Amino acid sequence: EPQTYAMSTVAFRARGLGSLSRLHPAWRPAPRVVRTSSFTPSAGPDGPRSEDAKRAALPRWPAGWHDHLQYHFFFEDMFVQGRVFLTPSLEEHSVWIFDHAEGLQELENSSQKMVQSDADCLELSGPRLQIKDGPGGGVLKLAGSSDLTIEFRNRSVFSWLPAGQGSDAVIHRPDLELTMTYGGKTRQGRGYSKRYYGHYGPHWGYRFIQSSWLGGEKFLWTADATFRLGDGEAKYNYFKLLDGKTGELIQADSRDTYQQDCEGFAMIDGKKYVASIMPLGEWVHDYKSGDTNSRMQLRYCKLSLRAGESEVLEGYALNERCFGVL
Repeated sequence: EPQTYAMSTVAFRARGLGSLSRLHPAWRPAPRVVRTSSFTPSAGPDGPRSEDAKRAALPRWPAGWHDHLQYHFFFEDMFVQGRVFLTPSLEEHSVWIFDHAEGLQELENSSQKMVQSDADCLELSGPRLQIKDGPGGGVLKLAGSSDLTIEFRNRSVFSWLPAGQGSDAVIHRPDLELTMTYGGKTRQGRGYSKRYYGHYGPHWGYRFIQSSWLGGEKFLWTADATFRLGDGEAKYNYFKLLDGKTGELIQADSRDTYQQDCEGFAMIDGKKYVASIMPLGEWVHDYKSGDTNSRMQLRYCKLSLRAGESEVLEGYALNERCFGVL
């Protein structure tokens, strides 16, 4: 049966672009009932709520007028990005990798809607991509010439209310534990996932820097966004740095953090934090159908995080920017 695939522009500063494979999946998840946790935070990003990582499960898809699910998987020699993006006029999903030796390769980019199973939590099936995200973690699978399977386990789970939202949460998991099988190899890594849903925009724009591969056990995520213009502007900023060893969450007040093109800034307890990125590869895609017209730019980057005058952490990050109309 013919499928329709979205088109994207892929540009990169590293060599190598592999071929795309579009085989129909042989694996289909069987419906099952999973007990879910409810995400009911009452405060914004300055008051994050810590959730039970063993019981936390993502809600069924879709959960709102706009729904957005993303995964960032970091490994010693590779990065994997997976995403599902929904508005009233489109739904698209994508998977791409950045291999430190070969560069950026898009593995999947489809405009066919994924199907939610009968499970109580998120369990999606597409032409080639399947995602299960239940209590304690889940799995992302992509069928094709080099089957990709990533199992992820929750460590820390935070929720809060984004700007403009009265009840619909955003769910952050900055320090996922990963096991990936791909290309005949098994790799261990760390990762990040975000899920948010609700009524956003329709005019919006944001900048986002995220790293789960920073100085061993440090996990960074920071944003500078506007989720509505007119009819009550929804300004939204945050800067979070999690210590994976101690569990301490260092964070800036929303008014004390912002971003420029390749830098994110925060002032915390009199100390200035500067996250500087150097892009290595880039994936650009236009979400365009009906009233939706938003351009997303994803850049895999080297990252340097300076805290004060002397402390410097180095690693890798995803820089995400999106502007337009939902």
